[in-house]
Amino acid sequence: MKMTSRLLAAAFLSLVAGCQGEPTQAPEGSQSAQQLSATADCVQRFEGITTCAKGNASLSASEKGVQVTGLKDVKTDGVSSKFNDAITWSQDAQVRIGSVTGGLALSARDGDQVVSTLRITPGKDRQVSVAPGFTGSSSGAYRMNIYNNGELVGTTSQPQARIIIFYSWWDFLDWYYWHWDFFSVRSPRGGSTGLDGACGWRMHAANTTFRVKLDDGKEVVGDTAEFIEEIGDGAYPYRHFSGIDVNASATDFLVTGESFGQEK
Repeated sequence: MKMTSRLLAAAFLSLVAGCQGEPTQAPEGSQSAQQLSATADCVQRFEGITTCAKGNASLSASEKGVQVTGLKDVKTDGVSSKFNDAITWSQDAQVRIGSVTGGLALSARDGDQVVSTLRITPGKDRQVSVAPGFTGSSSGAYRMNIYNNGELVGTTSQPQARIIIFYSWWDFLDWYYWHWDFFSVRSPRGGSTGLDGACGWRMHAANTTFRVKLDDGKEVVGDTAEFIEEIGDGAYPYRHFSGIDVNASATDFLVTGESFGQEK
């Protein structure tokens, strides 16, 4: 099954509904858009996006992208990207965590409301722990899809707070070229509506693969991991999102590309 399957096509189509979920409090370390505008250094390096420093972070823009320094605490330090009425977002970054205590924490926002999170923590022996967070149902359940060279090689449903362990992926001491996406799903006309309004994260590190075990015990090899929330009845609809925060505890962080898409 190729990534042009119905599920992936839904993720990239022009969408009319954003993430869904009951309103929740922003996680520790998050800052409102108003606070960032008033207190943080901001640059406009990528079209339509204002990038602001969070916590102890500092920014410098160049032809290479946006260099981020001062990333000591994953709870408070990072960059906040602000834009208007997005339905898709992607970012490319060169990252070196540099310490076994480092990591990354991504948050998608609709205004000041955090609607989804993704926590990435590298460990020893090239293990990486990933914890998606969704608000589309009281259970917080989500589906994990694993791809290798564009082909779907495994899929499994996961309960709330399930931390996924990826093996033989990347080492915290090395540089990696990361690409991550956040999107909201709209099913194709005439197709299943079960995914309408679901949030999704996708992450890929260039030129490297990983191993991961599915719920049935089968181990698969992939290069891209995708997490899509399962929406419960009565979920609160977010038609668009307006920002992504990328917090980090890392020695090196260079944003080389970033873009967002709007409803057409």
